[in-house]
Amino acid sequence: AELVGGDVQTDLAVLKINAESLPEAKLGDSTKLKVGEMAVAIGSPLGEKFAGSVTQGVISALNRKITVQARPGEEVTLNLIQTDAAINPGNSGGALVNAQGEVIGINSVKVHRADVEGMGFAIPISEAKPIINQLISKGYVSRPFIGIYNFQDITPQMAQWYDLPVGVYVGGVLPQGPAERAGMEMEDIIVAIDGKGVTSYADLQDILNTKQAGDELSIMVVRRSNKIMLRVILGEMPE
Repeated sequence: AELVGGDVQTDLAVLKINAESLPEAKLGDSTKLKVGEMAVAIGSPLGEKFAGSVTQGVISALNRKITVQARPGEEVTLNLIQTDAAINPGNSGGALVNAQGEVIGINSVKVHRADVEGMGFAIPISEAKPIINQLISKGYVSRPFIGIYNFQDITPQMAQWYDLPVGVYVGGVLPQGPAERAGMEMEDIIVAIDGKGVTSYADLQDILNTKQAGDELSIMVVRRSNKIMLRVILGEMPE
């Protein structure tokens, strides 16, 4: 197989197999899942010796936010399906299927602690599909780009300590990036986007995930106790 493209932020990759007449898995719709539905995990726990293993459980929860280390020094937060079907090292990348045999998720991670049992997680297939399509068509995933870095969440506790608003502190603004062109400055605090309150970088990222490069955002920032409305036209994040 050859690598068509990969995406660190969603823990997904597309491989191309040079073969013909292979059986094809049917992809389901993870947006219609309900807690308690049967779930079957397929994979190769501990490697080739146990290839094709199948474990059964249920959908334990939906829309779980789990932060994992994507590579040294870089963490990503994934929106995942929780299941109690056993998922072990080697299951990652395998299918999570429903009672009809449709792929509803891609096995990804598990909580591994002595006092925890039956907490595995899979990437919802309906969220994976657009990523997969972009990897096939472009070889990478196009994402909107504001152009800020060294950001930090101002939590309610920090806001009380330092007399600041709750939001996202901007530690740096990339030269010639969308944020700088809109007038954003270092030490601004983002408190709202398109009228929706922003209390953390996760909030900001959730909003960006619904946008595309070229979209315009109304971003409210607090600068030295003054509220300023900025119009930011999103760019495309460099590959």
